Amino acid sequence: MVDTPDTPPAKRAKKAPNPKPRKSAGAAPAAPLKTAATASAPVAPVDKAAASWTSQIEPVKAQAEKVVKTATEKLNAVDWRTHIDPLKEQASKTAMSAAGAAKDRTGSAMQSLAKLISDTAGTVDAKLGPQYGDYARQAAESVAGAADKLDSKDVDQLMTEARDFVRKSPAVAIGAAAVVGFVLMRLAKGSDDEA
Repeated sequence: MVDTPDTPPAKRAKKAPNPKPRKSAGAAPAAPLKTAATASAPVAPVDKAAASWTSQIEPVKAQAEKVVKTATEKLNAVDWRTHIDPLKEQASKTAMSAAGAAKDRTGSAMQSLAKLISDTAGTVDAKLGPQYGDYARQAAESVAGAADKLDSKDVDQLMTEARDFVRKSPAVAIGAAAVVGFVLMRLAKGSDDEA
């Protein structure tokens, strides 16, 4: 058994001193003994556990590298456009149908608003005067005209007009988006407070 620093003291055996070789009359001279300089050279202990782990890890490492290489080759071989294009087309169709439904709801809501303003114009005449009633009728006509324009155009035309408007006057578009966002936030906050 080799004594190492990790060997427990109970298992360490006392070494017997080396007996001096006897000189025999006809024997060849013995090999010279090692000098102190060569005898004190440190000997690296052989760690059998580390060698065992290394021998076990090498095949796993080689297999992992092979799997990575195979996966990389498969990923590079895939034509992603053939997979992405149908998804892109489906998303575009879904967005267009949602935009069409939103356009229809907005148009009907604007028509309802125009009718409501037109119906209340008579009450405004009676309470505030005919001049304010005329303002209400003009507002109702404007809202009804905008609803008719909205209904007459398809979603692609509306998107093109919106892009052109943003390009021509970005400050107004940003301001309008901020106002719409504020109004939507207040409406959402109001519905949360009621719940």
